[in-house]
Amino acid sequence: MDKFNLFKWAVASISGVAATFWGVYGPVFVCVLVAICLDIITGLIKSKATGTPITSEKGSRGFWRKMALLAALAFGIFLDAFIPIMLGAVSVQLPFSLPIGTVVGCYIVLNECISIFENINKTAPQALPKWIKRLLDGAKKTVNDGGAENGGNSEKND
Repeated sequence: MDKFNLFKWAVASISGVAATFWGVYGPVFVCVLVAICLDIITGLIKSKATGTPITSEKGSRGFWRKMALLAALAFGIFLDAFIPIMLGAVSVQLPFSLPIGTVVGCYIVLNECISIFENINKTAPQALPKWIKRLLDGAKKTVNDGGAENGGNSEKND
């Protein structure tokens, strides 16, 4: 088995195990991990291409930032389980589900994608069209403001 097929097999196996154990969160978790890895890789490429030195302090801050992102995802998934259980304990039912973990995962991926775009743009400005950044920024704002049904502005309903 050549290295590429071994890599494909490993990715498929890990994704399958994640989907089995984590259900709906498997793909979210895999997407977050891929986005984090791509951000690290493009950050290293940017650093080399622009001649910016990588210091252990900068690397340490980046590592802990990525750990905070994974903690935020875990917290969102925890809230998905905790809120219905606690509401059930006080006999309250919501007429909808709260996909907090999925929303947090999407928000993390959007932020990482913006960072990946910026890293690539600083390394090779002509590599990606600028509208991609505007699209990512718009999606981030929509998620941040509570979704499209709020017209992208949660202040209107307060």
